[in-house]
Amino acid sequence: MISIKNLLEQIASGEDSSRQFKADVRNAESLASEMVAFANSEGGTLFIGVTDDGSVPGLAGKDVSRINQLISNAASHLVRTIREALKR
Repeated sequence: MISIKNLLEQIASGEDSSRQFKADVRNAESLASEMVAFANSEGGTLFIGVTDDGSVPGLAGKDVSRINQLISNAASHLVRTIREALKR
């Protein structure tokens, strides 16, 4: 498990090819594309609840289960589809 200190250090480092910030996630296709990009490179971390400028508004409790479901759906249904399409 990551410590809060390490988490804040990573956020302070800003976005790059292995670290992406999303204030919120509502689009499963966009999320799947980020997952595939990380999978096709050296990996990465998607920080949800963090804005592009590195501020951390977090997420409302009601959004956590919605986003968990969105991540699950993107990973199980869309990532495979996008990966297969890229192979063609």
